[in-house]
Formats: sequence, C-alpha cells, structure tokens
Amino acid sequence: MEPRITVIIPSRDRYRDLRRCLNALAECNTALLYEVLVVDDGSKPRITDAVQVAGLPIRLLRNPRPIGAMPSRSFAAEQAVSPVIAFLDDDALPRADWLDQIDRELTADRGGVTGRVLPFDSGVVSRARQSRYLDRYRGLRPGQEVRFFAGGNGAVWREAFLAARGDVVNAPGSDNDIVAGLAAMGLSVNFVPTMVIVHRNSKGLMRAVRDAYGAGRRHPERLTMAVAVQQVLGSASGRDVQTRLVNWALNLVHLAGRRRSLMKRGT
Repeated sequence: MEPRITVIIPSRDRYRDLRRCLNALAECNTALLYEVLVVDDGSKPRITDAVQVAGLPIRLLRNPRPIGAMPSRSFAAEQAVSPVIAFLDDDALPRADWLDQIDRELTADRGGVTGRVLPFDSGVVSRARQSRYLDRYRGLRPGQEVRFFAGGNGAVWREAFLAARGDVVNAPGSDNDIVAGLAAMGLSVNFVPTMVIVHRNSKGLMRAVRDAYGAGRRHPERLTMAVAVQQVLGSASGRDVQTRLVNWALNLVHLAGRRRSLMKRGT
C-alpha cells in the first residue's frame, strides 16, 4: 500500500480544535498518508511543534499574516508532492475510514471527490446549517457528479487542483470554484456519501450571516425574480420552527448578496 495522500489543514487560533482534529486523523489508515500539512494562518501565538501527534507525518507551514482557508489550501498544495491532496477543516473530525474512502473513490476518471458533513455541536444555527447540508444531499446517488466541493471534506488530484484553481480568493463558497475549473478540464467532482466527517457547524449567528451574504456575492448564476421567489418559498428547511426561521432569514441575506453582486456588475 503506497502512501499517496497529503492532508491539508488550515488553522488560525483554534489550537484545541486542531489537536482534536489531528488525533481523529491518527485513528485513520495512516499507511495511506504521505504527510499532513498544517497551515498556520497567522495564529497568535503561532502554532508550534506541540501539535505533533504520534503516528502522523506532520509538517508545519506558516502564513505571516492571515489569508484565509482557501488561499491557505492553495499554498499548501504547491508544497505537497504526493499525487492526492485531501482537505480538512481544523474543527472537523474524520471518520476512521476517511482515508480508505478517498483511496478507493478518487479514481483516474474523476477530478475530485467530496463527502458528507455531520454536526458534533448543537444549537439552532448548527441545526439550520445541517438542514441545508441534508437538502444538498437529498436524492444524490453514490458516485454521482455534483456541482459542489466541501473544502473541509474533499480530495482531488494535486496536479488537477493546481491547474483548475484559477484565482484563489478568501470568500465563503470559494471552495466550490474548483468544480468549474475541473469541469473545464473534462473532470468531475463526485459525491461519496461514505466519506464522512463531523464538524462544528456553528461559529455564531453573525458569522452565519456574513457567510450567507458573502456566498451570495460570489454566486455564479444570474438572479431572476422567479429564482428569488422559489428560493424564498423553499428556504425554510428544518425540523423545528426556530431552525426554519433561521434558514429563511439566512436565505434572504444570501439573496441580498446575490442582488448586490448583480448591481455591481451593472446587470
């Protein structure tokens, strides 16, 4: 079994989360692991070798100032030498078979694979975000080609990623840009439901509002009245009233971001 996977984890000021993530990764099949690139995204105090976890080949990289998760992933991909790069958020915990799933499912005919996100936290914002994840997964078949890529739970051929990444920006939803880049090369991103992480879904309501607006600003599709009405009427997902109200409000914020983007482009 050849170690062919480099795992990239950007982190900023979340030392306990990072340690927990690395400990969970150490429970995976590390025989597949070439190395782990931890990108210290301008943490204060800086991340040190104290994050070394037994059994993991960890290498620390550092940004002198914070540049964000997606630019940090791109920077680390340039430093990697293994054929496959996989991405985790520092507040995520991969299931024990996570590396095995990547090794089996990232085949030569696919550009990348992305999996499911489950919550380990509670609260209304976490439930709201999880209900949107579930809406995204609903009806998808194992191996189906998809138009999303989870930057906290995805893997891609390194050379394809470097060629497809385009202009890397620090913005909500920017991890999805890789899908279009791969598609232009004739490569797909495929959904692997057995590729599972658990994740801290909530960083607070204000963070959720900023992310919803930012994702709207970067949405690639034209916003029409019909789409806006459909989005408003269909956005109140969730099992309880609070969750549905939060999702409805966040979707209005997202649509406001899309509308602002169109106004800036003069359309």
